[in-house]
Amino acid sequence: MANTLSNPEQEESKDSLGRIRHVLVAVFICVFVATLVIQGISIWRSYQAALAKAEQEMLLLTRAFEEHVGRTMEATMFALSTIEQDEVFQSCIAAKDTACLHAYLQRVVVRYPQLSSMAFALDSGEIAASSAKHPLSKVNVFNTQFFRVARSHPATQYYIAEQQRDPITQQDIVPFVTAVVDKKTSFSGVIIAGLNPEYFQKFYNSMANSKNIVIRLFRDDGISLARYPFLASEVGRDISHQDFFERIASGTENGVFYEPAALDQAARIYGWHRVVGWPLGVSIGIDRDAVLATWWRETYITLGIALTLLLAGSALLIYVLRQLTRLERTEADLYLTKVAIENGADMAIWLDPAGHIRYVNATTCHRFGYSEHDLLAMRFRDINPNFKPDSWPKFWHLLRQHRHLFDEICLKTRTGETFPCEVHSNYILFKGQEYNCAVVRDISERRMQEEVIVKSEQQLRLALEASSTGLFDMPLDGRRTAITSPEYDRLLGYEPGELVETFDKWKEQLHPIDKEQAVAAYRDYYAGHSAMRQFAVDFRRKIKRGEFRWFQTRGKFVDFDSRGKPSRLIGTMTDITERKEAQDRITELANFDSVTGLANRNLLRDELRLALASAEKYNRKLAVLFLDLDRFKTINDSLGHSAGDMVLSQLATRLRQIVGKQDILSRLGGDEFVLVLADLPNPLIAGDVADRILSSFQQSFTLEAGNFATSTSIGISVFPDDGHDPDVLIKNADVAMYQAKANGRNNYQYFTADMNARASERLILETSMRQALDNNEFELYFQPQVSLDTGVVIGAEALIRWHHPEKGLVSPVKFIPIAEESRMILPIGNWVMFEACRLAAEWQRAGLPAISIAINMSPMQLHQANLLQLIQSALDQSGLDAKYLEIEVTESVMMQEVEQVMLTLQGIKRLGVKLSLDDFGTGYSSLAYLKRFAFDKLKVDQSFVSDIGTDPNDAAIVMAIIGLGKTLGMSVLAEGVETEAQLAFLRSAGTDSIQGYLFSQPITAAQFELMQIQKKSLTL
Repeated sequence: MANTLSNPEQEESKDSLGRIRHVLVAVFICVFVATLVIQGISIWRSYQAALAKAEQEMLLLTRAFEEHVGRTMEATMFALSTIEQDEVFQSCIAAKDTACLHAYLQRVVVRYPQLSSMAFALDSGEIAASSAKHPLSKVNVFNTQFFRVARSHPATQYYIAEQQRDPITQQDIVPFVTAVVDKKTSFSGVIIAGLNPEYFQKFYNSMANSKNIVIRLFRDDGISLARYPFLASEVGRDISHQDFFERIASGTENGVFYEPAALDQAARIYGWHRVVGWPLGVSIGIDRDAVLATWWRETYITLGIALTLLLAGSALLIYVLRQLTRLERTEADLYLTKVAIENGADMAIWLDPAGHIRYVNATTCHRFGYSEHDLLAMRFRDINPNFKPDSWPKFWHLLRQHRHLFDEICLKTRTGETFPCEVHSNYILFKGQEYNCAVVRDISERRMQEEVIVKSEQQLRLALEASSTGLFDMPLDGRRTAITSPEYDRLLGYEPGELVETFDKWKEQLHPIDKEQAVAAYRDYYAGHSAMRQFAVDFRRKIKRGEFRWFQTRGKFVDFDSRGKPSRLIGTMTDITERKEAQDRITELANFDSVTGLANRNLLRDELRLALASAEKYNRKLAVLFLDLDRFKTINDSLGHSAGDMVLSQLATRLRQIVGKQDILSRLGGDEFVLVLADLPNPLIAGDVADRILSSFQQSFTLEAGNFATSTSIGISVFPDDGHDPDVLIKNADVAMYQAKANGRNNYQYFTADMNARASERLILETSMRQALDNNEFELYFQPQVSLDTGVVIGAEALIRWHHPEKGLVSPVKFIPIAEESRMILPIGNWVMFEACRLAAEWQRAGLPAISIAINMSPMQLHQANLLQLIQSALDQSGLDAKYLEIEVTESVMMQEVEQVMLTLQGIKRLGVKLSLDDFGTGYSSLAYLKRFAFDKLKVDQSFVSDIGTDPNDAAIVMAIIGLGKTLGMSVLAEGVETEAQLAFLRSAGTDSIQGYLFSQPITAAQFELMQIQKKSLTL
């Protein structure tokens, strides 16, 4: 038995059926076309025969009518000739006896049935007598066609006119006229014989009983004389234009013609015939549709029969084609079934009752390692190592009884390998022979997978125990005990098997706060409101020790009662206590400051938004206080950030003691705090709170290095006066805080509209300042320093000016503080140093006197780690000797990070750069620090110089400063000298040099260069 059906055989079968299908279709098409052709020829021939029959019939009728008309005309002509030659008639005419004529004509009419009347008309056209009436009223036919023809041609034997009214009887007649001449052959009148149309109507009626025919009588000149049935428009019509008249003219006696639908809307077949011996013709026509009615009926019957046969043939063809398609599909199905069996995943083995193998598929051969021929020569016991001959007959008995059996056995391959398999035995009786058609499936892989599943279940159980996840199968009626895993029991503090779990017990042990939420989650899942596809809830539950721990439960309903209500919940439970604690910690870090424990910026916005909503709802006031510590950076830079954190923590404690429970206290970051005072009856209360905060700073902060005193600046904004949005209120309070710092620090300021304008201007200046360096908007001005010994210029102070593209020249008083706060003072100060060195070196290279150039150094610049490198780089790039550079610092610098500042100033001195102490006397510098820093020059602040001539105290202070400087070996320079009296005092006090408007205001570099070229000096 072959294992497979080759593709060529399948394709050959398909081609054979396809050829049969094509042949059938071709034969049907040929038969169809032949049937159409034969039917078409048959119908055409019958059509021609029907027309030919009608033509022949019309010719016969025409011949009969022609003879009838000929005899009638001859009889009429004979009557007229007799009358004309009759002496009685002539005597009546001669006597002009109308009564005689009337009696005579009446006797003649009676003898000829075709005549309806006879009349005699005089040569004047007046009718003298008529057979129909006597006496006559005056009637004249002079103008009639027949009278004019007879009068003009009296020799003409007769003239037949078209059908018209008899002027005497008013009946239709066909006038048959002959001229009457006297003995002199002169025209004396006409005899009018009125042919009765009804005479010919009888002939017509005899022929038209069952046929729709038309009879026409016409002259050889084409004028229609009469028509039956009567049609007024047809009488007198000229039909000479019709084609058959050409044949009449050529001498043809008869013929056939077709006249299309015209006057009476009927197309007819006409037969025509000339009336022998007369200038007349007759035609008889029959309705073409009536002729073809029988043909159409027969044609329809024929076509119906043919169409029925064709439809029957088509139906038969379709049926045969469908049967071929079904046969083709059946063959394809058989082929696919064969292929599926041969190459399927399962083995197919057919056995007979004796145990012989009768059929195997390719899969069987491949799995056992035998060829088909080898297996067909074997018995079932050869491949079944556990075959028992005694059980074989019992097996067949059961198979015959049940028809289908299932068993799992082991079979043996050619190599001796045994493998487990499923055997589905099927009893089949074919042609009297019994077969067991067995489908055998190798289940080796399934057995291996089952072992893997068992192993995986063991691993899963161990993993659940390791992950602290317990399993439960809980009835929901509240009374039955749930099935719990050992780990579930351990999570609740019980030994495995100790816990008696029920649904009611689960609800009772929930934390009171979480109970409603957990039960609601259960109800939502049951009602289908939850978006989750399983029941999931986090809750706290009391364990055996009495404490509450966090658990997460996930599960699904698996059983439902008859009403559709769930009855069992299967799921897992995990201890998430540590995760919850970590989440709480993360939430705390996300909303609270780690140093002070106060609310951070995020929480502040949320709380402030809620407070604003409440204040707006109840029409209440609300105040935002913005605090910023003064000189807090000094603590971090000098004592370290740990000391700064201690200050912030102690400050938070003090603030908590000041604010109320309904108020909000937060740290924005750095040394900035925000206090929100809710439910204020009066905005002035915010000022009172601010005073209490300022008073709290009178007590110093305790640090490991000792006590530290500082102050704070506070800005206040009020809702709804200063804004409705949290960010707006905080920003406006920040603006007011900056105003408090500008007012000397350690105070508070309420926000006003002009502060906002100044803050906007400050922001614009800060933004523009960042572009000013790139756009070369800064310029150095120089104020000369003059020696009081010689009066010549010995130096100059470099002062920066800003040429703003829109605001023009901006005062340093405006932009220098902004530059310090925004740290833009660093790049600006460095630019001043490099530019001043460059100009000083250029002037020296140009041959001008070598003088010192002083630049101001801000405290922030002194804290630059690379300051000494920057100074050296400015000197190197410009080529300026270090002794011509003078750096001015204010005495407040000495109070900040003394050791660090001292190291920096000493480094500057080692570079060879001079140091100058600016604004001396305005701060709180120590004389000891003054000695340690070893300044080269001491500058007296202009606030003392301005009133030395009028204020003895200022004069004494100036004298003391000058004496101090001299004592310490420093030169002394007085700033802001504007009058001669001030000059005289300073000179007499021993001041070394001055600068001020008395000699020159600050001037541009070009103007200062010109001053040196001109060697301008001070007159002493």
